[in-house]
Amino acid sequence: MSAEPKAPPQPAHDPIEELARRLYIELCGRVFSEIGSDKPKPQPKALAQLSFKLAEVFQIANLEFNPTAIAAREAKAKASVNLDNVQLDFGAPAKG
Repeated sequence: MSAEPKAPPQPAHDPIEELARRLYIELCGRVFSEIGSDKPKPQPKALAQLSFKLAEVFQIANLEFNPTAIAAREAKAKASVNLDNVQLDFGAPAKG
């Protein structure tokens, strides 16, 4: 019997990182593809920082203004159980 090799664990899905990556690729494509421009080009690290800031702001605005995202957030909140309000009584069992 041979043991099957375990698949490496998948990194957690981070929507901000995913959006920032897409923004970064687009920004770099636009900035560094300009030909004949005398304007100084920003550092790639600065574009990466800008991409993350834009992605974070977009996610916040999405939850404030997008009706679909608002409805999904409210449905998730209704479906979750808030254990802070649950009171359990571990009193002595009844003798019979």
